Amino acid sequence: MGSKPRRIAVLGGGLSAMTSVYTLMQEPNWEEKYDITVYQLGWRIGGKGASGVNPEIGYRIEEHGLHLWMGFYENAFKMIKDVYKNLDRPKDAPMSTFEKAFSKQDYFIFTENVNNKWVDWKVPFPALPGKVGDGQLPSVEEILEAISDFIIHHIVGWLEDHLSHIKNKSWLQKIVDFFIKLFGGKSDAEVQKIKDRFFHHLEEELDALDDEIIAKIQPLFSKVVKRMTEKLKNDEDVSDVLESWRKIKNWIWDLLGDLVEENDTARRAWLAVDFGTTLFTGMLKDKVLTVQDGKLHFDFDVINDIDYGDWLQKHGASEEHTVGSPIVRAMYDGPFAFLKGNPHTPNVEAGTILNIFLRLGFTCKENIVWRMDAGMGDTIFGPIYEDLVRKKPDMFKFFHAVRDITLTEDNSAIDKVVIGKQVTLKEDNYNPLVNVKGLDCWPSRPMYDQIDDKEAKELQDRNINLESSWTDWEDRDTIILNKDEDFDEVIFGFSLATIPHVASELIDANDDWYTMLQKMRTVQTQAYQYWFNKDAKGLGIEEDKLQSTYVEPVDTFCAMNQVLDKEDWPKEHDPKYVAYSCGVFQDAEYIPPFNVHDFPEKEQERVKENLKEYIDKYLQHLIPNLYNEKGEFDWDALVDLQNGKGEERISSIYTRVNIDPSERYVLSVVDSSKYRLKTNQTGFSNLYVTGDWIQNGMNAGFVEGAVISGLLTAKALSDQPNNIEIITDNWTIRSLEKELEID
Repeated sequence: MGSKPRRIAVLGGGLSAMTSVYTLMQEPNWEEKYDITVYQLGWRIGGKGASGVNPEIGYRIEEHGLHLWMGFYENAFKMIKDVYKNLDRPKDAPMSTFEKAFSKQDYFIFTENVNNKWVDWKVPFPALPGKVGDGQLPSVEEILEAISDFIIHHIVGWLEDHLSHIKNKSWLQKIVDFFIKLFGGKSDAEVQKIKDRFFHHLEEELDALDDEIIAKIQPLFSKVVKRMTEKLKNDEDVSDVLESWRKIKNWIWDLLGDLVEENDTARRAWLAVDFGTTLFTGMLKDKVLTVQDGKLHFDFDVINDIDYGDWLQKHGASEEHTVGSPIVRAMYDGPFAFLKGNPHTPNVEAGTILNIFLRLGFTCKENIVWRMDAGMGDTIFGPIYEDLVRKKPDMFKFFHAVRDITLTEDNSAIDKVVIGKQVTLKEDNYNPLVNVKGLDCWPSRPMYDQIDDKEAKELQDRNINLESSWTDWEDRDTIILNKDEDFDEVIFGFSLATIPHVASELIDANDDWYTMLQKMRTVQTQAYQYWFNKDAKGLGIEEDKLQSTYVEPVDTFCAMNQVLDKEDWPKEHDPKYVAYSCGVFQDAEYIPPFNVHDFPEKEQERVKENLKEYIDKYLQHLIPNLYNEKGEFDWDALVDLQNGKGEERISSIYTRVNIDPSERYVLSVVDSSKYRLKTNQTGFSNLYVTGDWIQNGMNAGFVEGAVISGLLTAKALSDQPNNIEIITDNWTIRSLEKELEID
């Protein structure tokens, strides 16, 4: 008779935890090895990625914020492709395949503040050959060449723009007209023919000059990059390479310096040169570029003791033109890197964010941006849930809120998990999904018809939010999970800020937990979602508008029209355009204990005040046609089922304030990564941690890092860790893997 399967209690259903569970349950004979149960607060899984459709308002999709996938998410795409491949959905059903689940885009619009005026900069991103998730990664040498190409591309862009301006100068036209008149007696057709021939010849000459300059610049950059890599591999002195980058930068400044204040293309060309050469210089001087086993590697950890912007300035980048530019600001806006949500306190580890930048800018396949074609809950967590419950129908325990975790007498292991049962269900198993136009979706509130009638009525009458830490609702029952009876191992899948509220014994018993919480930080975020009754043309914007580095704190705007066909609005209120905005949300002066039940309502009012200011002062640049000549906003353009008048329609905009500990975004503040816990080095023999906050080699709050964390946790638990592949060229991740592998 074989041994019993290991009982694994999974606390929380975020992306990392679901990655771990999904990965373990792909193993052959998994049911003989693992008995997995997931304990989940409220009515849905997903953590910060959870979304819900609102049955009362057109089944509109309501998110925690804006979620986009990027073309370098190798492990995330590999997993979700596998999930969709295993789905048992009819071929004609919505979201039945991976190809139906995402829409792609190859550019960003960055916003520059030039002389106190906002200027848009549309930036296309190169795509590498191959498919997302195929495991093919560029070499370090190829990434360095890509940085060089980035610089050259913008120099060439400036040259083409500059030469085009020369060709179109009015004084040149006048000179040509003057000389043609000297011929006299020519017909208009003959004059035009002469002019056309002249300008065609001029264009050929300018193009030849353009090609000649490019032919000189490109080999120059390539030669320096090649010399740099060869010297590094041979462990030779690189001071002459550093001098070459300095000379190149000074030479191009002599060409462009006088133009950067008045010409967009020249300014961006100089930015590319200053930024690119600074990257090369900084990586050489600080030994970010290293050699391992005869191959070039990036060691990003060596510069995590300094802020990214400070690191760039340290190595010569212009504070005005480069550090304050969109290309740098984007790496703060994307990961919400502002302490306590204050836009005046940017803070992010240089190494961590340089790693993300290089992957984002130079390693994306197919396209840089991948929009989900429904809510994140329904695109990602719904399919994962379908796969798991098909294998183990009773795996998920919804409305099970972890209240405390206690240790054995010797503090060596988890002894008990205290769980509050939030509601009384009519049946043992809760069915969490609602079908909308053929797609099973997570609702934005519980399925009340499955809850005890009396409790369901009270929940609705009092508008209780079971996901809020400040909720004025008492648990209906308490359940104690005991070591060796109910679980053998525990996966702690909660977010970082939740730890002090459910695991105080662990913090008191282990200095590593205490130190991590002292060194790491989280931030609140806010988001707005607008549904308009005008299409892109009527609004005066692009159908797929995606704009970043705009005014703080709400710095990002993104059209999400690809989700509209998944919603189900009354015909007379059918939206023509939907867009999301998001950014950080500054901490309240005082964050009260959870028994101050009106705190979320007050914070929601604060977000609505921010929204009103945003509409009054800033939205016009993004959606110009919504404002009249006086600068007044067209409230009637908002879809409102209540048919409100004027500003009353602001209530039709979905506002989200993420203030709960489980919702706070994990930051990568300076010198914090080294304090992150490893998945299996928790100090407690039966406890594994997972989430974007653990040591995962990426160490930033994003989808790919969360998935890698989940894979590392699965490796730590599996008896066949070598069979669990992590796609990476990151030597830090490789070292984490090796610690978990069995020879």
